[in-house]
Amino acid sequence: MKTIHPVLVFILIFAAGFLTSCSKIKENLKADFDYEAEPITFTMPAVPIVGEGIEVTQEVAMDLDAIIQQNAPLVSANNVREINLTGITIEVAGADEDNNLQNLETIRVAVGADGVGDKVIAEIANNPDVYETSLSIPVTDGAVDLKPYIMKKKFDYTLHVKPRRGTTKSLTVMVKTFYTFVVGV
Repeated sequence: MKTIHPVLVFILIFAAGFLTSCSKIKENLKADFDYEAEPITFTMPAVPIVGEGIEVTQEVAMDLDAIIQQNAPLVSANNVREINLTGITIEVAGADEDNNLQNLETIRVAVGADGVGDKVIAEIANNPDVYETSLSIPVTDGAVDLKPYIMKKKFDYTLHVKPRRGTTKSLTVMVKTFYTFVVGV
C-alpha cells in the first residue's frame, strides 16, 4: 500500500486553506449598498401650446470616490462593478390646480455622457389625468446599469415631457434618483 508523503499532505492542506481564505477575503471586500443622490432641479417653462414637447437637460456630477469612501471604505471606485438606477421620483414645487403633473401626458427621463450614447432610463407613457404633485417614474426593466455614465464624472439627465394641457407658469421639478452600487474585488 502506497502512502502519501507528509510534505505533499502539508502542501495540499495549505493550498486548500489558502484558497478558502482568499474567497473569504474577497467576500469580505464585497460591499453592495443603496444610495440616494442629491436631488436634481429642472425648470420647465410655461407651455401655452398643447402638443409641443418640452426637453430640459441638467448636467450632474457625482464624486464616485467620496460615495465609495462613505459607504464602502474597504474598496475604491476602481472596484465598482455596477451602478444600478433603481428608482426615480419627481416632485413639482409650487403646483396649483392649473399647473401640476396632471398637465403632462408623457414623461421620459434619459441619460447621456460624452462618448456614451443617450439612453431612455425611465418613462410614463400615459400619465393619469388627475391632480398630482409627485410621481414615481418606472425605471426601464426595474433597474438600469449607469456605470458607463457615472464613471465619466459628469453626465446629463434629460427630462422629456409632452403636455396634455398648457401651463400658465414655469414649473420647478425636483428629480430624486436612487441607486444600488455593486462593489467588490
